[in-house]
Amino acid sequence: MISAQSSSVFDRRMHIVATFFLCTLPAFLLFARGVADGALVLIGLLFLVRSAAYRDWYWVREVDIAILLMIWLILNILVSPFAEFTGKSFGRSASWIRFVIFYAAVTRWILIDQKAISWVCKAFMITASVAVADAFYQFFVGYSLLGGQPMEGGRLTGPLDRPNIGIYLAKTGFATLTLIAVQFVSTSKHDKLYVALAAFPFLLAIIFLSGERTASVLSLLAISCGLFGLFFVGGKWRYAAVTIAIFVAAGIGSLLLLSDRILARVMALGNVVSDYSNSIYGELTSLGWRLFAEHPITGTGMGNFGLVCPSYEAQGLISECHPHPHNFYVEWLSDTGLLGTLPWLAFVGILVWAGLRHFRNGDRQSLVAGLYFGTLVLSLFPLAATQSAFSNWPAIVAWNSIAVAVAALRLSEKHQVKSV
Repeated sequence: MISAQSSSVFDRRMHIVATFFLCTLPAFLLFARGVADGALVLIGLLFLVRSAAYRDWYWVREVDIAILLMIWLILNILVSPFAEFTGKSFGRSASWIRFVIFYAAVTRWILIDQKAISWVCKAFMITASVAVADAFYQFFVGYSLLGGQPMEGGRLTGPLDRPNIGIYLAKTGFATLTLIAVQFVSTSKHDKLYVALAAFPFLLAIIFLSGERTASVLSLLAISCGLFGLFFVGGKWRYAAVTIAIFVAAGIGSLLLLSDRILARVMALGNVVSDYSNSIYGELTSLGWRLFAEHPITGTGMGNFGLVCPSYEAQGLISECHPHPHNFYVEWLSDTGLLGTLPWLAFVGILVWAGLRHFRNGDRQSLVAGLYFGTLVLSLFPLAATQSAFSNWPAIVAWNSIAVAVAALRLSEKHQVKSV
């Protein structure tokens, strides 16, 4: 029979290992995507082993996780069997469980320990700083020092092998800042917050210099959410919110005046928006809706968009095919139909309602709520042109960001309850 002390040591060691993998996940995403996926899976497996060893399955009954588990069952039992290409769909739907377990592990196990939170904040800040420094080097020299990649079409890649550094930094950076803000609110420790605030302008600069239109626009929305929360803290924080807003606006204005490359990207975005239906994004969205209309209940199957697209291209209904429709929600509709999309919308609704409810706590909790919404906007804003919701790299970046933000909000709520 295992003693209580041995049991405690076992639990602590598993928690340390899981925390290590979470700390290194952003670095793996920069340099080894397959290893990043492996780290995410190991975090989930450790959590399952821990749950089985202690018969601690309470998290399965938590509403947000229960909905995600229900979605996974629907995808495997009701969607994939009726997919256009069942093998592809089953491959995506069966493995989707790793994101659910990872989300549960981060929000209910790893980030409830202050030491783990501190290590994750430090590791994420260091990794983001390295990525920012390398991207700055690439901006001035023309190629990445760490990865060797040249700028691609005037867009930064940083250490990555393609131009996704902007959205990577946005999602990782805002999630980290949200977690740091919780420490500031609950313990009044200013050191990490000051370091993060000092480094944040450089992170934002790379996001806007990256040339990624979606990352730049969503980051502006995320900043607005954070400043909204800061403004409602009240007192001197309102002046701070207004001052930061002025500096951000001045910085963006200066960037547009000084950089023809960035101005050209903004003009291109304006052209896409003004003639959206005739752009490739409009065509992909239209095809996604068409696939949903033809398969409203189950969709065409997970990951099937790119496989069924060529037949529509042959009919002249779309000018070129892509693996996905470049919108999270259209992809859910086209690939999983109403069966998958409706519970997914319920999950998103739960996350949004949790943030709105947290605003009522007032005081510094409003800052946490604002940053929380800013982090969600980066992954869940419905009108954005996005990467795939199901392929590994974009999904890992999104789920890591969402899980850290949700964990931060839960920590802030616990602190509020204790204070009362």
